[in-house]
Amino acid sequence: MIAKQLFEAQLQQIFRMLLENKTNEQIASELKISIRSVQNYKRKLEQRYMTEQRQKTDDTVFLECSLLKNRLLTLYKALETQVVSEKTSGTEKAKCAEVAANIAIDVIKVESEGIRAVMEIISKNGGNYNNNKNIKGQRCLNNLQFKNDEPDNIRKEYDPNRKF
Repeated sequence: MIAKQLFEAQLQQIFRMLLENKTNEQIASELKISIRSVQNYKRKLEQRYMTEQRQKTDDTVFLECSLLKNRLLTLYKALETQVVSEKTSGTEKAKCAEVAANIAIDVIKVESEGIRAVMEIISKNGGNYNNNKNIKGQRCLNNLQFKNDEPDNIRKEYDPNRKF
């Protein structure tokens, strides 16, 4: 038990030194341990914290993409409303239709990149997205399904085949 506590204390101390941008050599010198020990501690820290941080980063990126896509579709819907409005002039309708078309293209790009990222995750995990190691990939696939991450009002009213 004491050995584990000492190990954890040393690990925390090395972590703080790494946050101070100290080199392996500087850490080894200050703690009077070998550089190889510092490397082993760093590996342990990476296993413990970096994997978790990468997961959080990946999850954040996918969430941000979904939010962006939702915002783009909301804007698309507002532009579409302007295009079909009788109060909007012909010039304004043309401008709104052009911006709406660009937004539609951007949404498709976001979807495409998301699918590409999911496929990459799946391929890195042996192509099996049903195992526990690839829960993130399954979550990504679920998030990319149009019906699961779009607000109900957009999902009901959004029609990509609608003519302007």
